[in-house]
Amino acid sequence: MNCKEHYLPELELATGQVREALQAILYTILFIRSPGPVSPRDVECEGFNLTYTKIASTSTSTSLDYDVDKKVDESIQSFLMTLSQIGPELLSGGLTLSFFERRKTQQL
Repeated sequence: MNCKEHYLPELELATGQVREALQAILYTILFIRSPGPVSPRDVECEGFNLTYTKIASTSTSTSLDYDVDKKVDESIQSFLMTLSQIGPELLSGGLTLSFFERRKTQQL
């Protein structure tokens, strides 16, 4: 198994924009790295002049979509709990993305 880490540059965001920024990052990564063909759905951010793409819901994938949305929301909530207050209405934290690929090992 190999692992590649990506360190994102520091962003300064209003407290109310953090959740939406994290959603844009995570849903875009999930869309790009999804296995197999998927249909895109564009989502416009309310707090930014930005549109990101997530996997579109289909009639057969509704429970999977719910699971993905729930996992993204749980991950964001966990991240928000780790932020440190460094001033009035000013929080600080770091986000590291790690990607790994499972490779079959050849047995001798």
